[in-house]
Amino acid sequence: MEQLSTSSRLTRLDNLHLTGEHRPVSDPMADLRRAATLRIHNGVGLRPVPEELTETVLRECWQMRRQRAFWLDLTAPTPAALQAVATLFGFHLLTVEDALSPEYRPKIDEHEDYLFMMFQSVAGISDETVLPTVGVGHCATNRLAVYLGVGFLVTVHDRGFAPVEEVAEIVDARDTTMDQHLDLVLHAIVDRMIDQVFPVLSDVEDRIQEIEAHIFTEQDQDVLPTVLKTKRELMTLRRLMGLQREMLLRLSRREDLPCIEAKTAIYFRDVYDHAVRLEETCVMLIELATNVAEAHLAVASRRTNEVMKFLTIFSTIWMPLTFIVGVYGMNFDYMPELKVWWFYPFLWVVMIGIVGGMLMFFRRKKWL
Repeated sequence: MEQLSTSSRLTRLDNLHLTGEHRPVSDPMADLRRAATLRIHNGVGLRPVPEELTETVLRECWQMRRQRAFWLDLTAPTPAALQAVATLFGFHLLTVEDALSPEYRPKIDEHEDYLFMMFQSVAGISDETVLPTVGVGHCATNRLAVYLGVGFLVTVHDRGFAPVEEVAEIVDARDTTMDQHLDLVLHAIVDRMIDQVFPVLSDVEDRIQEIEAHIFTEQDQDVLPTVLKTKRELMTLRRLMGLQREMLLRLSRREDLPCIEAKTAIYFRDVYDHAVRLEETCVMLIELATNVAEAHLAVASRRTNEVMKFLTIFSTIWMPLTFIVGVYGMNFDYMPELKVWWFYPFLWVVMIGIVGGMLMFFRRKKWL
């Protein structure tokens, strides 16, 4: 029964990246070499890494991890490549499925020798909408899966993930960052992930304020769909930040997490504060978007009322005129006043007087 369940999971993993009836068979190690970047620290500085990343090299890194810390960074790996790493390092296959799932919620799982963590961050902002619209909920997100243990760090992410690239440059330049302090490397990555959301929210706030300014101009367009879509996206982002806030709080308190050192927990507390600020900013922007939507509806209702008032006044003025014209437009043979020569101009004076009197009455009532 267990074998059937595992086979079913592996089939699901294969279908994450490969679709169609005929799927090409690829070498997991070849896929891994294309996706992986390995850094090994020998206690003094970065140790030269063999040009050919083989199963033997990875097995040796794993066996010597307590003497030589290593960081294996995987960029958009195939399911087969990540399964190969999980098999070599003893990671649970369910973590592989979670790491490759594009819509998995942020979480932290404790295993016997390592921590498995999932982080998500907003990928950016587009011109068509206030926030991107592909990915978790309504926001385009960057996914980061992390395996952290004593002497090793494995990161899994999509292509073009700036926080990992920036931290990798720092590690390559300073050499000493990885010296059995891989939780500091993780902190540096997560800190940049959280901080890159601030400019996105700043752009969102500017865009909402711009929409709010246009609401009260004659060039106002129907911005309600955009505002409501932005609100939904902000609610999704708030939910993501809330989940990661709880994760960061746990990392900052080191609750039964032996892989996090006490001095590193202080840094995670700072990132936790940033996550709290982001969540509060999301709440503020959600309220701002709600107020803008209500203001748009109020302005639209006011303009509709102005149009209806004009049409009502116009119809009211024409009602007595229509009555008079209708009466004298009837085809009766005997209408004595029609024989009086001055009655026609008199009728015009009466109708003009009615119009003028009604306009004066409306203006006195301040309906005009």
